[in-house]
Amino acid sequence: MGLMAALMMGTSASALAHKVGIVDMQSIYKQIPQVAKIEQQLQSEFAERRQALEKLQGDIRFEVEKFQREGATMSDADKEILRTKIQGMQKELAEKGRPLEQAIKQRQNEELAKVQKLIIDVIEDVAKKGKYDEVKVKDTTIYFNPDKVADLSDEVVEAVSKK
Repeated sequence: MGLMAALMMGTSASALAHKVGIVDMQSIYKQIPQVAKIEQQLQSEFAERRQALEKLQGDIRFEVEKFQREGATMSDADKEILRTKIQGMQKELAEKGRPLEQAIKQRQNEELAKVQKLIIDVIEDVAKKGKYDEVKVKDTTIYFNPDKVADLSDEVVEAVSKK
C-alpha cells in the first residue's frame, strides 16, 4: 500500500510539472505581415477580372435605370429587348462571378495553408526552446489559469514576422 501511495504521489508531482503554453491563432493571423501580403497579392492577381465584373455590374445598373426611366414611353418590343439584354448581362455576371469567387477562395486557401504551416513550425520551435510539454489553441480551450499557462502568441508573432 505504501508503494501505491508513493506511485500516486509521484504521478501527481509529474502532473504538476507539466508545462503548458497557449496560442491565440486569430490574434497571430491578424498581426503577422504575411497575411497582409497575401491579401495584396490576391488583390493584384485578380484585379483585372474583378474590374471586368464591376464594369458589367455598372452596365447592368445603367440598363435597369434606363428601363425604369424610359419604360413608360417604350414600346412593348423595346421593353422586351431591354429586358432580354439585362437578363443576359445578369446571367453573364453570374457565370463569371462564381468561378472568380471560387478561384480567389482557392488561391487564398493555398496561401493561408503555407502561412499556417509556418506558424505551426514556429509554435513547435518556441515550445521546444521553452521546454513546453504541450501548446493549446486558445479558442478551443474552455478554461486555463493564466498564472500556470503561458501565452506564447506574442513570441510566435515576433518569430513569424521575421521569416
